[in-house]
Amino acid sequence: MGFFSRLGSAVIALFNLMGTAIFEIVRLPGRMRRAASGLREGISGVEVDEIREKLHDRTRKIGEHIPSQHDNEVREILEEAQSHDIRIPEDDAPIIIRTQRFDPAEKESAVLKLQIAASLFIVISIVYVFNFISILVFLPAAVLLIALLLYILYRQIRVMYPGDFEAYRDFFLMYVAVGVVIILVSGNSALTMAFPFVFFPALTTLLFAVIAVAAVFLIFRVRYVRDYTFGEVIDVGENTSYVRVDYDIRSNVKPDVYIVENNGFKVEVHDTVKLAVEGSIMSMRGNRPVRIIGIE
Repeated sequence: MGFFSRLGSAVIALFNLMGTAIFEIVRLPGRMRRAASGLREGISGVEVDEIREKLHDRTRKIGEHIPSQHDNEVREILEEAQSHDIRIPEDDAPIIIRTQRFDPAEKESAVLKLQIAASLFIVISIVYVFNFISILVFLPAAVLLIALLLYILYRQIRVMYPGDFEAYRDFFLMYVAVGVVIILVSGNSALTMAFPFVFFPALTTLLFAVIAVAAVFLIFRVRYVRDYTFGEVIDVGENTSYVRVDYDIRSNVKPDVYIVENNGFKVEVHDTVKLAVEGSIMSMRGNRPVRIIGIE
């Protein structure tokens, strides 16, 4: 019993370590944002008027110590600098970056390519650990898929979904981490023998893969999933409206035109509206917007 107790403790410690690492990775973007926010606040706290007064005082003192008979030209330059008023626009309005509108089919295509790249990475990881392909085939394919995934994320998704970019990034990069976990587990005999699959130890690898995928799903759901989405009104009726909705990974809504209840809101064509979403957690067909709950 002592051996199995130690083995169980080791397995529990491993899962705690994996969970801690995953949560730290998820929290890293937030910490970076807080650091950047602190830097912006420090910069915004600089007193421009105080700096300007000190600059004028310094030029005046230097000018007083220069004899006019020795260098009148220098004095004139300093006096001109002293009288020059440095004007800095005082505008506290946020910088708004307006991005171009993308066709819904183009957005759906970008997300589909992300899904294919992440899925293929997990598949080739499993195929590799079962020794169906060599490392000479696996490494180039893995590097190519990760490069493609990063390219789509940072060159397309970040522009198409600026408000939800972090959700897309974390979701797909965590699935890449699942492939890495599969490889690490398969290469450790102590882990592959942690469960009683003596005649088929490879089942342990698949079990760890399922656990890792479930962990990704739960972490993403806790951090990002929401029960609403946004859409554009394309036709207005007395009690219902037609609303076009793009793909939304956070609410699991597929791109389509939906009929929703106006819910007492007076909307017009081209209005951007907030929509309540209903559906099951594991719905493969996606959830469905049902009614308007706000106008943006």
